[in-house]
Amino acid sequence: MNYQEIEANKNISDFIKLFWQFDNTNEEEKRYTVLPDGYFDLVIRISKNKIIDVTLYGIWLKQMDVIIPNDSIVIGVTFKPISAEYIFTNPISEIVNDLKILDNTFQGIDKLPLNNFKLFVIEYSNNLKNNIKIDNRKVEVFNILHKNFGVITVEELSNKVFWKSRQINRYFNSTFGLSLKTYANILRCSISFKDIEKGKLSPSLGFYDQSHFIKEIKKHSGSNPKELHQNKNDRFLQFSTLHKL
Repeated sequence: MNYQEIEANKNISDFIKLFWQFDNTNEEEKRYTVLPDGYFDLVIRISKNKIIDVTLYGIWLKQMDVIIPNDSIVIGVTFKPISAEYIFTNPISEIVNDLKILDNTFQGIDKLPLNNFKLFVIEYSNNLKNNIKIDNRKVEVFNILHKNFGVITVEELSNKVFWKSRQINRYFNSTFGLSLKTYANILRCSISFKDIEKGKLSPSLGFYDQSHFIKEIKKHSGSNPKELHQNKNDRFLQFSTLHKL
């Protein structure tokens, strides 16, 4: 199993976090558990240089089990939430904890060089519109959330971006299918997953105590911190890929 990823260039970094690819040249399929991270993904599965399917995965609030078929390549584009409105021009609220199968010709994917990951990234990036006018309040909302690791109240965020709390919550619920509070908690747990992978099994990001920390981590991952850290059989995909970079 070969894994590689490429960060989005500055021109599209408001919308895309990164591009990634798994190349499973083994004779056996690979099974993993993916942990929620606050992003959503466009995933292309390829076998024998032909597209098997193109799938849009929404924002997940819990762990997700995935299968990477044998003798296949999986290419993914990890989108920042704000791109749902500006790139896809549709909310992703209907696919929270879910997915949507798209046509193989979606965004002209079938015309891109799927057998050359670096070239795919360049051409996909170039195809995106670069003159989109963005509501700066929305950009700032996510910048502040990430800067504070999700540890911030709706009221504090509202005061920083000069946007009413009710309007922010309406934006999150209508566009992403979850409240700002829920999204912030997903973000906080996602940061904690990285600490857990390093062996830090105690809370450090605004959890009330160890019990609250364990409860929230298990709610969003299906496992307690110790089980996550052990990562038996390389089960957790993010933990496994960290060692490949």
